[in-house]
Amino acid sequence: MIEKINWYKNWFNSPFYPILYHNRDSRDARLLLDNLLEKLDFHLDATLLDLACGRGRHAVYLNNKGFDVTGLDMSKASILDASKHINSKLRFLVGDMREIPFTGQFDYVLNLFTSFGYFEDHADHVRTLESIKKALKPGGIFVLDFFNACKLAKNLIEQETKESQGITFNIARTLVDNKIRKQIEFEHDGSDYYFEECVEAFTCDDFKKLLTDTGFEILDCFGDYELNPYDETNSERIILIAKA
Repeated sequence: MIEKINWYKNWFNSPFYPILYHNRDSRDARLLLDNLLEKLDFHLDATLLDLACGRGRHAVYLNNKGFDVTGLDMSKASILDASKHINSKLRFLVGDMREIPFTGQFDYVLNLFTSFGYFEDHADHVRTLESIKKALKPGGIFVLDFFNACKLAKNLIEQETKESQGITFNIARTLVDNKIRKQIEFEHDGSDYYFEECVEAFTCDDFKKLLTDTGFEILDCFGDYELNPYDETNSERIILIAKA
C-alpha cells in the first residue's frame, strides 16, 4: 500500500461529492477541449489518457470527437459511473496517478480541472509526473490545467454556503502551509458529516520547475480556457503544455 487513507479517497468515493458538484459547467470543459484540439492539432488516430478523469465528462467528450481515450481515476465510485459510457474506443479503470499502469502508450496525457496537488508528500507529486512521462510515447504531450494559485490566494472566499439536492453545504477555505484547504460540513438524514479537500498551491513557476526537473520540455502556458497568454495577476487558470 502506498499510503494510508487520505481525504481524496474518502471524499471522492462519497455519494455526497457528486451532489455538491453536480452543477459543474460542462461548457467550460468543452471550451477548453475544443481550443486544445485546435491549438495542438490532435490527429484522430491519437491515443489519449484522461488522468484523474472523475466521472468521465472530458473523456466522453473526446471520445465523441472520434478519439481513442482511456480514463483513469482512483475513485471506484467515479469509475463505476463513467463506465456506463464505455465502447471500443473508450475505457475506464481504477488506478493511482503515481503508478500509471502503462509505458509508452499515449500520444497525450490530460490532467484537467485542478486534478493535481492532492498529496501531502511533495515526492508523490514528482512520482506522478515521472509516471506521466513513462506513460507517454517519446515526444508525447502532457496538458496540465490548474487554478492560478497567485490570483486565488488574493481572492480566497473564506466562507460559503451552497444548496444542492436538499443539502446545505457549509464550506470554509484557508491557505495554510502553501495548501488551500476546504472544509465541508453538512447534515443529512439526522447525521452530521465532515469532509476536507486539500490542494497544494502550486504557482506557474513551481510547475515549470517540476516539469523540467522530471524531463519535460515546456512548450506553452495559457491563462484561461480561451488559451489566452498566462498572466500571474489576472489569469484564472494555469494551462501548461509540455513534451516528454
